[in-house]
Amino acid sequence: MRSVLSIDVANGKSEVLLITEYGEVLIEPYEVKHCLSEFNLLKEKIDNFNLNNLTIFMESTSTYHLPIQRFFTKNNYNVQVINPILGKNNTRNLRKTKTDIEDCYNLADLFFKNTVKIHTKTMNDIYSSMIELSRQEKHLTESLVRSKNRFKQIIANAFPEYLKCFTASDIYGETSLNFIKEFPHADIIKSKRIDALANNIYKSTKRYLPYSRCLNKAKKIKELANNSYPGIDVNSCEVKNLINIIEIISYSDTKLSEVKQDIIELAKQTPYFNIINSIYGVGETSTAQIIAELGDINRFENIKQLNAFCGLDPTIIQSGKSINYNGPISKRGNRNARKILFITCCSIIRSSVLHNVNNDLLLYYRKKQAENKHFKECIIACSTKLLRTIFAMCKNNSLYAQK
Repeated sequence: MRSVLSIDVANGKSEVLLITEYGEVLIEPYEVKHCLSEFNLLKEKIDNFNLNNLTIFMESTSTYHLPIQRFFTKNNYNVQVINPILGKNNTRNLRKTKTDIEDCYNLADLFFKNTVKIHTKTMNDIYSSMIELSRQEKHLTESLVRSKNRFKQIIANAFPEYLKCFTASDIYGETSLNFIKEFPHADIIKSKRIDALANNIYKSTKRYLPYSRCLNKAKKIKELANNSYPGIDVNSCEVKNLINIIEIISYSDTKLSEVKQDIIELAKQTPYFNIINSIYGVGETSTAQIIAELGDINRFENIKQLNAFCGLDPTIIQSGKSINYNGPISKRGNRNARKILFITCCSIIRSSVLHNVNNDLLLYYRKKQAENKHFKECIIACSTKLLRTIFAMCKNNSLYAQK
């Protein structure tokens, strides 16, 4: 006889229900706080029934479900976690009732219907580690973008002309940040000798750079500083804030590089790294990010499932006898996967324009352009094509055939 402990998860607590496939309620719905004592008490209640075919069944709810999932997994129970969209679409009756108790019954009903395909995996497998690192990378990237915007805001008051001294790609480089950290205001630069400025640039540059070029750069900065009139005084607290934000940028950049390298090292342990990395224009970082977001690709039976997982599946819109099977993408899946595929497609297209004009993805992009599609529509179509290519290659264990 099958039985299920259905769990409606919330922040720090859950509603639980133990019921058999014949509708016999063994444990009435009640609230369990996410702490060890209440977990152990629930386990004792379950063990008293000596159930042979018990499943712990819950929805994935942000990170709130992880404590209770980890507890039952560590105690060797069969734990199944489903996408919350599946639970949302299942109700036992036509009444619009939404309570924690009703949700427990709905989950149990969904489990016994056997309509949900479960993909089991351990909590500590390589793909789980990669997705955690991917989320950390996303957080650090967003933090770094905010810090860089703040840096530009302050530097525009402390030394407006400084942004002209370095290119867009070098303004946040180690040389630039070390220089402005030591000389954080135009008036400070005015009071310094050119050789002191040049020495700072020379020592901060990792790659070999002739001292004469450092001297020329220092002269240019000095000239701009002499004619600059900042919006804040040299003793303003904003000057100290500028130094702090530079330290934050340097720290975040270092940690971001470490996290990216960790993801790459884990990705290389999967069977998909060399396959995806063989696609023209897809580097190691993009490969690792794709694997982190898609996980074990072999768990998908067909490309439609993978498209739906990424939210790239088209919506179907019907009005009377007219049916549009190619509506806008659903966007119900993994938005991080969509973003990575979008960025990767842009990178492949840019690289192909310069070095590989016969690339399949570039030709497909040109075809969509010829159909008067918007840029984003073209890239989304290319993302779907790239995803199909990745799926086929991983299923057939074959490398990309270069043209």
